[in-house]
Amino acid sequence: MKLSSCILAFGVVVGCSGPGKEDVGNAPFDIDQIDSKDDSPTKPTKGVDVRVAEQITDRFTASRGFIAHQIHLAGGRVDIDVSGLEGSDQLDTILYVYGPKKSNGKFTTPAIAFNDDYEPGVNVGSHIVLDVPRDGDYLIVVSSYENYIYFPTHGSRGEYRLTVKCQSETFGACGPAVSGLDGQCWADADCVGMTPLHCEGEVVCAPGTQCLFTRIGTCVEDYAWMTIAPKQCTNPWSETPVDASEVDSFPVGDLAQVKKHYGKAGVSFDELGQLTRAEPMATCQACGCARGDKLLVKVKSDQASALAADGWVFSAPSPEAVSLAPKQCGSNPWETSPTTGVDMELEQVDAYFTAEGANVPIRGFTFPAEPKATCSSCACARGDRLVAFPADQNAAGILSSLGFSAVYVR
Repeated sequence: MKLSSCILAFGVVVGCSGPGKEDVGNAPFDIDQIDSKDDSPTKPTKGVDVRVAEQITDRFTASRGFIAHQIHLAGGRVDIDVSGLEGSDQLDTILYVYGPKKSNGKFTTPAIAFNDDYEPGVNVGSHIVLDVPRDGDYLIVVSSYENYIYFPTHGSRGEYRLTVKCQSETFGACGPAVSGLDGQCWADADCVGMTPLHCEGEVVCAPGTQCLFTRIGTCVEDYAWMTIAPKQCTNPWSETPVDASEVDSFPVGDLAQVKKHYGKAGVSFDELGQLTRAEPMATCQACGCARGDKLLVKVKSDQASALAADGWVFSAPSPEAVSLAPKQCGSNPWETSPTTGVDMELEQVDAYFTAEGANVPIRGFTFPAEPKATCSSCACARGDRLVAFPADQNAAGILSSLGFSAVYVR
């Protein structure tokens, strides 16, 4: 920005004529100072809150020249960066940090960090590496050099990107953080991405309690488990032709037809399986009668509506369904003798549950929709999943002690 003469703003010389603007080296404003303008460093407009590892965007407008973003930070070093978005990449930003917040709701002053140009003469974005003085809420105020001088008479227009990163590799070390797909998490709110995500596999303490152990989770795409009670011969997929290789990819039922039928509608499954009762029940043989089993599928949440239209229902039993990944080499605790099929193995599963005192009326195996590479060691998972629906909380507790974990349901 070229200025024809020195400009005095709020009692501070901020720019003079010459080949380009001068970098504003120190934060000239105290956020508690009284200022006549409604939107200024002393009275910033509220923007969205931000968390560590999160990237947010916001926009300067005629009425938003100084925008505040609150963040909770713990001890440690954080990296704060702001720059113009594509089409707004010439935004000459200014960045302030105030805090921590006091008991009266105000932020300690003056600003504890300030930056105008990341690289004067090269990069007009703003960048701060901050050693957080103590755990608390802080305020990041974003503005621009034009707004600093001219707002509200004239000012910047355009979008900027704000990112706060932790320089520690430990998730959450610098305060509440977010992750993308396959990132670490402690709760669903920690996961953000282009598709809906949730945190899976975490173990945390209930408020006010003490944990024997905790476990960090992983951010995964939202999905739903859905079930349907197939009829004898009038299911939506019944007329779908499949060849021998497709049938051989699933050890049970008509799962190959289900996969192919819904695949034509753009539905892609993660897993498909069949649930049957430990105690057989009588069924009629007419085409419109239920045949007695249920099909269970794992599907991305945004594709579930196509199944719901055909009568599939979201599986949300109480108690919650649980599962376990069987291992190779017949080394599972229920496998007392070699088996030649799913039905025979389920008989052994039933005997195992009965011996352990767990009442499990419905159970079955699910299989990956696409073959997955697995190691051949006896300690390795063989690729399928044993799913069990305990009859009550006592059975659920027994299965948990046997290594079964909760199945995430919508």
